[in-house]
Amino acid sequence: MDLPAELQLRWLLRHTAKLLELGAEPVNGLILPTGEFFPDKFDGSPGAFAMLMGRIQRHAGLGDVPVELMLITPEGEAQTVSCSSGACGGGGKIDTRLDRVVRRDDGSYAVAIGVAEARNPTVLTTTLVRAVATMFMIESGAYEGLIPADREPATDLAAVLLGFGVIVANGSYIYMKGCSGVSVASATRMPVDEVTVALAIFCKLHEIEGRTAGRYLELTPREHLDEGLVWASSNLALVRMLRELPGAFEADKYAIAPARSWLARVLGGLGGKKKPDASEGDDLDALERAFAGGPAIPALKRAPADAAKARKLAELRALVDESLDG
Repeated sequence: MDLPAELQLRWLLRHTAKLLELGAEPVNGLILPTGEFFPDKFDGSPGAFAMLMGRIQRHAGLGDVPVELMLITPEGEAQTVSCSSGACGGGGKIDTRLDRVVRRDDGSYAVAIGVAEARNPTVLTTTLVRAVATMFMIESGAYEGLIPADREPATDLAAVLLGFGVIVANGSYIYMKGCSGVSVASATRMPVDEVTVALAIFCKLHEIEGRTAGRYLELTPREHLDEGLVWASSNLALVRMLRELPGAFEADKYAIAPARSWLARVLGGLGGKKKPDASEGDDLDALERAFAGGPAIPALKRAPADAAKARKLAELRALVDESLDG
């Protein structure tokens, strides 16, 4: 699986830094498609739509925002299936050119979903997650200054940063079976390779093990996430900078390291062909024995020769720990 081009990686980092500044943080951690996060039974009734929408809003920290949820038929007929705004209409014809999410003057929202979208669980949940992410973008002012072409991908990114990365990743690459065979559809504007890099960044930001997210991904998103996690592990300094130095991403003053496996990163830290000194070699030997299941060499009792070597050993240990967690 290929990573996004560097131009897109820079777009992801720049907009992630901005959204973090605006408060795009998870309320309930990484939201998974399990009964723990979605315990309500969904039977297609208006009440089930209402519970699902309300559950997603609460996971995003927007549970108090009034929303009218409408199902739209191909003919443009609207049926209100969920309403917490106190200003719900009775249905009938609507202007299908209206945006999916509309903020009313009283601060409530109208959210429209298609009947066909509601029939597919992955499409439905992704659509509702993106609608709630749109509400966050509007409330936080995150759309201000964005060019029109960036609005929808930024909405996907906000959904990931709010904790819905697994749902969005699955929704970005959906196998659809039909009379003519299998096709691939997407309920997102951001492609699967970019969504999964964003999810990998999210996991590193919040110290979430990558396998926790991967366990609930479909095959293609899971394979892309594996690549995204390698890239994020290779660029941990940039991940930390997203909060500490967000201005660096706006100014585009940083370098992106190539994606390398944990072993390549460890070996690369030895300085190419330079032979490590005795303390570094002993420490790496102990790590290798531990990975092979053999007895580890006891820790050295002597202190490293200087502070630089001590820092190198600490970096090696931290790098291996982070790689195993990812």
